[in-house]
Amino acid sequence: MPTADEAVVRTDPPIAVRVSFWLWALAGLLGVVGAALFFVLREDWALRQYERLRAAGDAVVTAGQVSETATGLSWWLLVGSVMFLGFFLLLAHQARRGVRKARTLLLVLAVFGALFQYSVGRVTIYGLGSALVIIVAIGLLFTRSARRFFPVHDR
Repeated sequence: MPTADEAVVRTDPPIAVRVSFWLWALAGLLGVVGAALFFVLREDWALRQYERLRAAGDAVVTAGQVSETATGLSWWLLVGSVMFLGFFLLLAHQARRGVRKARTLLLVLAVFGALFQYSVGRVTIYGLGSALVIIVAIGLLFTRSARRFFPVHDR
Protein backbone atom coordinates (compact mmCIF):
# COMPACT_ATOMS: atom_id res chain seq x y z
CA MET A 1 0.00 0.00 0.00
CA PRO A 2 1.47 3.41 -0.95
CA THR A 3 2.27 5.96 1.72
CA ALA A 4 0.75 9.42 1.70
CA ASP A 5 3.87 10.84 0.02
CA GLU A 6 3.76 8.21 -2.72
CA ALA A 7 0.04 8.76 -3.33
CA VAL A 8 0.58 12.42 -4.18
CA VAL A 9 0.37 12.90 -7.93
CA ARG A 10 3.22 15.01 -9.26
CA THR A 11 2.07 17.45 -11.87
CA ASP A 12 4.58 20.20 -12.46
CA PRO A 13 8.16 20.12 -11.27
CA PRO A 14 9.08 22.64 -8.58
CA ILE A 15 10.69 25.89 -9.61
CA ALA A 16 14.16 24.67 -8.55
CA VAL A 17 13.95 21.75 -11.00
CA ARG A 18 12.66 23.96 -13.82
CA VAL A 19 15.41 26.55 -13.27
CA SER A 20 17.98 23.76 -13.04
CA PHE A 21 16.90 22.45 -16.46
CA TRP A 22 17.54 25.81 -18.07
CA LEU A 23 20.84 26.17 -16.23
CA TRP A 24 21.97 22.80 -17.60
CA ALA A 25 21.10 24.02 -21.10
CA LEU A 26 22.96 27.28 -20.46
CA ALA A 27 26.02 25.44 -19.12
CA GLY A 28 26.15 23.25 -22.22
CA LEU A 29 25.69 26.20 -24.56
CA LEU A 30 28.38 28.22 -22.79
CA GLY A 31 30.76 25.30 -23.20
CA VAL A 32 29.97 24.93 -26.91
CA VAL A 33 30.26 28.69 -27.57
CA GLY A 34 33.60 28.82 -25.78
CA ALA A 35 34.84 25.76 -27.66
CA ALA A 36 33.71 27.16 -31.01
CA LEU A 37 35.44 30.48 -30.33
CA PHE A 38 38.62 28.69 -29.30
CA PHE A 39 38.39 26.53 -32.42
CA VAL A 40 38.21 29.62 -34.62
CA LEU A 41 40.93 31.52 -32.75
CA ARG A 42 43.29 28.63 -32.01
CA GLU A 43 46.15 29.95 -34.18
CA ASP A 44 46.15 33.28 -32.35
CA TRP A 45 46.18 31.40 -29.04
CA ALA A 46 49.05 29.19 -30.25
CA LEU A 47 51.06 32.23 -31.32
CA ARG A 48 50.58 33.92 -27.94
CA GLN A 49 51.57 30.73 -26.12
CA TYR A 50 54.66 30.31 -28.26
CA GLU A 51 55.71 33.92 -27.62
CA ARG A 52 55.19 33.43 -23.90
CA LEU A 53 57.28 30.22 -23.91
CA ARG A 54 60.01 31.87 -25.93
CA ALA A 55 60.11 34.86 -23.57
CA ALA A 56 60.43 32.45 -20.64
CA GLY A 57 63.49 30.88 -22.30
CA ASP A 58 61.92 27.54 -23.25
CA ALA A 59 63.71 26.84 -26.55
CA VAL A 60 62.71 23.16 -26.64
CA VAL A 61 59.21 23.84 -27.98
CA THR A 62 58.80 24.94 -31.61
CA ALA A 63 55.99 27.03 -33.07
CA GLY A 64 54.76 23.99 -35.02
CA GLN A 65 54.44 21.94 -31.84
CA VAL A 66 52.44 24.63 -30.12
CA SER A 67 50.20 24.92 -33.19
CA GLU A 68 49.63 21.14 -33.25
CA THR A 69 48.79 21.20 -29.55
CA ALA A 70 46.30 24.03 -30.12
CA THR A 71 44.67 22.10 -32.96
CA GLY A 72 44.33 18.95 -30.88
CA LEU A 73 43.06 20.89 -27.89
CA SER A 74 40.50 22.74 -29.98
CA TRP A 75 39.05 19.51 -31.41
CA TRP A 76 39.03 17.84 -27.99
CA LEU A 77 37.27 20.85 -26.49
CA LEU A 78 34.70 21.17 -29.28
CA VAL A 79 33.74 17.48 -29.39
CA GLY A 80 33.68 17.21 -25.59
CA SER A 81 31.53 20.30 -25.20
CA VAL A 82 28.99 19.10 -27.76
CA MET A 83 28.82 15.72 -26.02
CA PHE A 84 28.31 17.35 -22.63
CA LEU A 85 25.56 19.57 -24.09
CA GLY A 86 23.74 16.49 -25.39
CA PHE A 87 24.06 14.62 -22.10
CA PHE A 88 23.02 17.69 -20.11
CA LEU A 89 19.87 18.18 -22.17
CA LEU A 90 18.91 14.51 -22.15
CA LEU A 91 19.38 13.98 -18.43
CA ALA A 92 17.99 17.37 -17.38
CA HIS A 93 14.84 16.64 -19.39
CA GLN A 94 14.50 13.30 -17.61
CA ALA A 95 15.07 14.99 -14.25
CA ARG A 96 12.38 17.53 -15.09
CA ARG A 97 10.02 14.59 -15.58
CA GLY A 98 10.89 13.34 -12.07
CA VAL A 99 13.25 10.46 -12.87
CA ARG A 100 15.45 10.02 -9.82
CA LYS A 101 18.17 8.15 -11.76
CA ALA A 102 18.57 11.17 -14.04
CA ARG A 103 19.31 13.36 -11.04
CA THR A 104 21.96 10.90 -9.83
CA LEU A 105 23.51 10.68 -13.30
CA LEU A 106 23.52 14.47 -13.51
CA LEU A 107 25.47 14.56 -10.25
CA VAL A 108 28.12 12.28 -11.74
CA LEU A 109 28.09 14.21 -15.00
CA ALA A 110 28.37 17.49 -13.09
CA VAL A 111 31.62 16.34 -11.51
CA PHE A 112 33.08 15.31 -14.86
CA GLY A 113 31.65 18.31 -16.70
CA ALA A 114 32.92 20.84 -14.18
CA LEU A 115 36.36 19.22 -14.19
CA PHE A 116 36.39 19.12 -18.00
CA GLN A 117 35.40 22.75 -18.32
CA TYR A 118 37.75 23.86 -15.57
CA SER A 119 40.74 21.95 -16.95
CA VAL A 120 40.40 21.87 -20.74
CA GLY A 121 37.73 24.54 -21.15
CA ARG A 122 39.40 27.19 -19.06
CA VAL A 123 41.26 28.52 -22.08
CA THR A 124 38.17 30.72 -22.45
CA ILE A 125 36.06 32.52 -19.87
CA TYR A 126 33.10 30.58 -21.25
CA GLY A 127 34.52 27.31 -19.91
CA LEU A 128 34.89 28.76 -16.43
CA GLY A 129 31.38 30.20 -16.63
CA SER A 130 30.06 26.83 -17.71
CA ALA A 131 31.71 25.12 -14.74
CA LEU A 132 30.11 27.64 -12.38
CA VAL A 133 26.66 27.18 -13.92
CA ILE A 134 27.03 23.39 -13.66
CA ILE A 135 27.69 23.68 -9.93
CA VAL A 136 24.64 25.90 -9.41
CA ALA A 137 22.42 23.62 -11.54
CA ILE A 138 23.32 20.49 -9.59
CA GLY A 139 22.85 22.33 -6.32
CA LEU A 140 19.29 23.25 -7.31
CA LEU A 141 18.44 19.60 -7.93
CA PHE A 142 19.24 18.79 -4.31
CA THR A 143 17.22 21.56 -2.64
CA ARG A 144 14.42 20.55 -0.28
CA SER A 145 11.59 21.13 -2.78
CA ALA A 146 13.45 19.27 -5.51
CA ARG A 147 14.18 16.29 -3.26
CA ARG A 148 10.46 15.92 -2.50
CA PHE A 149 9.73 15.91 -6.24
CA PHE A 150 11.86 12.85 -6.96
CA PRO A 151 10.34 9.52 -5.90
CA VAL A 152 12.16 7.31 -3.44
CA HIS A 153 11.74 4.27 -5.71
CA ASP A 154 11.73 4.46 -9.53
CA ARG A 155 9.58 1.76 -11.08
